[in-house]
Amino acid sequence: MPLDQPHILTIRSIAEAPGAGGALDAAFAHAWPAYERWMSRSEVSDSSDCVRQLRSHMPELMLIFESLLHRFGGSDAVARFLTLYAPPRVVRACSQLVLDTDDGPVLLRTYDHAPHLFDGLVLHSRWGGKRGAKTLAVTDCLWGALDGVNDRGLAVTLAFGGRNAIGPGFSAPLIVRYLLETCGSVAEARKALDRLPVYMPYTFVVVDAEGTFVTAFLGPDRPAHFVTRRASANHQGENEWPEYAAQTQSFERLACAEKLIKASTDLDRARRAFLSSPLWRSDYAKASGTLYIAETSPAKGTLTLRWPDRFEGFRLDAPSERTITVELPTAPQVM
Repeated sequence: MPLDQPHILTIRSIAEAPGAGGALDAAFAHAWPAYERWMSRSEVSDSSDCVRQLRSHMPELMLIFESLLHRFGGSDAVARFLTLYAPPRVVRACSQLVLDTDDGPVLLRTYDHAPHLFDGLVLHSRWGGKRGAKTLAVTDCLWGALDGVNDRGLAVTLAFGGRNAIGPGFSAPLIVRYLLETCGSVAEARKALDRLPVYMPYTFVVVDAEGTFVTAFLGPDRPAHFVTRRASANHQGENEWPEYAAQTQSFERLACAEKLIKASTDLDRARRAFLSSPLWRSDYAKASGTLYIAETSPAKGTLTLRWPDRFEGFRLDAPSERTITVELPTAPQVM
């Protein structure tokens, strides 16, 4: 696509009832050919071992996994995909910020990726029935989550960790899904993150309704490291991948986000900054432009997606099914 042509993003909000099929099945049928090609690039092809890894590390997800596997055809290839264990490498760019506001804590995040590789789904689900968590999330790989909140008052986001490392472990969006399905506090999420293997370096931010938060630096080759930093981008301390950091302006974005902490109750100022350069990026030609800003409120149970000229809000207590179309700006605003 020529650089001066707009990128059109289509996002659907769908709701899943326990044990029922529907919109997610249709989304799988549409996306599976592309995901199957993507998974063929993985060096791991044994679905049985991947399922064993899922059962060992995330047994609470097995009923959901088995239900989705049955709904999506039950093949070994689909099972391999749904485990999201040692998938092909994916590098994204994101910025994250935890704010304390008069209306409770807010978690802001940019999501930078290729528009054509985005699920484009906002999913309301309660896969565990009445005893399971009610969740609201932007999906990746259909049941993984990029940004999300649950009815236990927990919000979670992720960002690539900015190191050129890979190893045995799970895709970060599946770890976010696990936290949303099983955790009700930052302490519980921290225990889970401390033991779950991730296949690439990733930074997770977890916030609860009371404003307790933690930023977790995970990687396949290091123990988990936990800090109480409100701002994060795509590095975990030192500059360990200079070429990537320069291309994605990771240090510049972090510096911009950190300036907002001193005025942490000024949510409007933070929104404007996140919708402007350098936090909002338009490098779509290199698959690294901003697709949306996620604003998550664990106290309210809300997830709002923002763009420079519009926003769309979603609520845990009011599942909605709708389709929205957004034209992404070809150049970022300057605050």
